[in-house]
Amino acid sequence: MKNRSEQEESTLRNSIQEKQNQQNREFHRENRPKAVNQAEIFLQEVRSDELIDRLTEVWRRSVKKTHLFLSDQEIGEIEKYVPAALLEVPTLVTAVNTEGEPIAFMGTAGERLEMLFLEPEMRGSGLGRRLLTYGIEELGVSELCVNEHNPLAKGFYEHMGFECFKRTELDEQGNPYPLLYMRLTAKTAGDLDNAAIDCLKIEE
Repeated sequence: MKNRSEQEESTLRNSIQEKQNQQNREFHRENRPKAVNQAEIFLQEVRSDELIDRLTEVWRRSVKKTHLFLSDQEIGEIEKYVPAALLEVPTLVTAVNTEGEPIAFMGTAGERLEMLFLEPEMRGSGLGRRLLTYGIEELGVSELCVNEHNPLAKGFYEHMGFECFKRTELDEQGNPYPLLYMRLTAKTAGDLDNAAIDCLKIEE
């Protein structure tokens, strides 16, 4: 009798915990900042010095939060090249909040996603999905690469329909950080479970 009672209590605790988890997920979805829900996405034609500075700041905060395998010194070294990359990438897309402040950006070159970074507090909000969906549907994005040491970003891209087709031991600068090269499969962003995607904590 005692074992049965303990089993029933365990089942009850699990049921209560699951209900609490569900309520937390619903609360998270319903209470996203309005700045995220109302964020506007722009194809950036003019790249002013001020914009490049702001996007570089977004990049820095995002990388510090997500690229935990990099030291502060390494991040500082990479940051030196970010403004030039933002100026040179063929297509630059920004997302701004209701105050007109950039909170995320994406860069593409042909069919390749070159960069996708969000303010840390925007992770898991669905904004990354909106940007990448725009890239896929409007810009023809079908390829990208991601750091192997960033499994959350890899998981996000997999949920968005990308699959790994190549791996390298070094990154494109010759550093010992493996890269995964991914291609968009027949599965499209519109076929995905939006709730599952929104719960992901995106890197990039």
